[in-house]
Amino acid sequence: MPSSQKFEFVPYLSITDATRAVTFYSDVFGVTPYLLLNMPDGRVMHCEFRVGASRFFISEELPEHGGTPSPTRLGATSVAIHLYVDDCDLMVETMKKSRSTVLMEPTDVFWGERFARVRDPFGHEWGITTKLREMTSNEIRAAAEKMFAEMSE
Repeated sequence: MPSSQKFEFVPYLSITDATRAVTFYSDVFGVTPYLLLNMPDGRVMHCEFRVGASRFFISEELPEHGGTPSPTRLGATSVAIHLYVDDCDLMVETMKKSRSTVLMEPTDVFWGERFARVRDPFGHEWGITTKLREMTSNEIRAAAEKMFAEMSE
């Protein structure tokens, strides 16, 4: 049963060298931080970016304050951020020029989008996508079944 409450999911990225990350995300998304709070020692305590109608937060991992470990500290990440943009290829190129690693080049995929996977310099993974056409859930399921059938041949 759907909830009548309003929800907004806001990714909060824990980062090693968040000061450098503020510059990276500013450059990649073409925005300045909406809010930037630093610890007395200069490390980023909290930074909010607003990109279009979306927003995300970053901070230094701050283990001494119970902060979440960063992908750099963990050596991995278990979450990918799915980002819809007007031009998947352009965003991937922009991120690549800013020292991101392309994990999957932009590709037209069966669910009606152009999709790529990128790991930013701080270990966070992004699914970069542009909607190519609207598809119903039944159309997507049928396209997936066709793809899996072709893979097994």
